[in-house]
Amino acid sequence: MKQLIPINFVDLTPNITPIFSENPDITDLIIVEQVNSAIGKGAYRSIKKILKYIVPAYIQNEKLDPASPIIHFRISGDGHNVIQKVKHVMITVALLDDSANLFGPNYHYTVVLFPGTENYSTLKIAANALIQELQELSSIGMVIDNIV
Repeated sequence: MKQLIPINFVDLTPNITPIFSENPDITDLIIVEQVNSAIGKGAYRSIKKILKYIVPAYIQNEKLDPASPIIHFRISGDGHNVIQKVKHVMITVALLDDSANLFGPNYHYTVVLFPGTENYSTLKIAANALIQELQELSSIGMVIDNIV
């Protein structure tokens, strides 16, 4: 999986300013070190590589029709609190063509993940590669297993 859909890192440091005004809930030095080292870093997985990986299985399970090679998907994102004060933002993609599994967590694929809160300047940087790939998919499409 790491080779087929590698995780790429995004530097968010110009837009991240940690606020330490609250008393910490986590005092374990190892966890604090890991959280501090993640500040200003985000992760991204290529939506095109995810599609190359999952589309053949969706075709085999008859969730997608190769005769009608248009894929409909939903991109959604939200902030999450992990252990009260450790905040993350996650953007996922799900194929709308598989309506039976649309709400199943195993059918939502994470494309962007970063620690912090939702704000437009950070989202713009974190999702920049995703936006570029979506524009490319929309304008020129993609070939998967000789299907355009």
